[in-house]
Order: sequence, then structure tokens, then C-alpha cells
Amino acid sequence: MKKLIFAILIAVAVTGSAFAKPAEIISEIVSNRVLNSFQSDFSTAQNVTWKVDKNFVKASFVLDNQKTEAFYTVDGDLLATSKAIAFNKLPESAIRTITTKYPFPPYILDECIELVRADGSTNYYISLKNNSTENIVLEITESGNVSEFIK
Repeated sequence: MKKLIFAILIAVAVTGSAFAKPAEIISEIVSNRVLNSFQSDFSTAQNVTWKVDKNFVKASFVLDNQKTEAFYTVDGDLLATSKAIAFNKLPESAIRTITTKYPFPPYILDECIELVRADGSTNYYISLKNNSTENIVLEITESGNVSEFIK
């Protein structure tokens, strides 16, 4: 009888540990991969904060006095980086299109973001608000093409 109880306890312990916190174990592996990649990519980053999602990991940090974000796969591969930029840094043709189609007022620039993908391609996203509290997000390509991303 003691042997049976002992065997059951061992079985429960082994089974329990096999399923114990697998997300934490995976998270530790992912975090190390991401941390190593991040350190390699942004060794001079300061004030780093992390957000982990099931599909990606986001690092928010300051690099060269500029607030920046880097997005990684859970395996530690860099997907893209983003940072705020000035409106006048957009391609000239995009500036002309935006100021014509979305004049100030009623449209007010809320945010202007540069997104650089790991392959080196760049897109820009600007958020506009108008008096009716409507928010519009525009996507701008490197060549200056403007399209509504979200309305």
C-alpha cells in the first residue's frame, strides 16, 4: 500500500511539473532571445520598458535623445522600429497632398510616426483630428503616396 501511494505521489509530481507554468518557461526563452537581439541592435538605448504580446515584443526606449520603439518577434527577430518625426520630414509630395486634402483647420495634426521595417523599407503614419472628434490615420509611402489607413 505504501508503494502504491508513493507511486501515485511520484506520478502526480512528475505530471504536475511537466505542465507547471509552461508560459513562464517559454517566456524566459523568448525574453533572453529578444534581450540579446535588442542589446545587439541598440546597445546605447536608455530607459527601456517592455511590453510582451503573444505575437510580438515591443521595447520602448530613448536612443540619441529620441523616444523610439522596436518590435521583435517572440524569437528575437527585429520586425521594425518607430519614432516620432516632424511633419516637414515627410516626402514633399505627401505634404502637398495632405495639406490640400486635409487642411488646417479643421484637421489638426496629432502624431507623425516613421516606421522602418527590418528590410529597410520606410512608411510614415500620421494621425489627424478634426472638430467633429473624427480621427484619421494616413499611411505615406517612401515615394510620397498617401492613403487612409484608418478612419
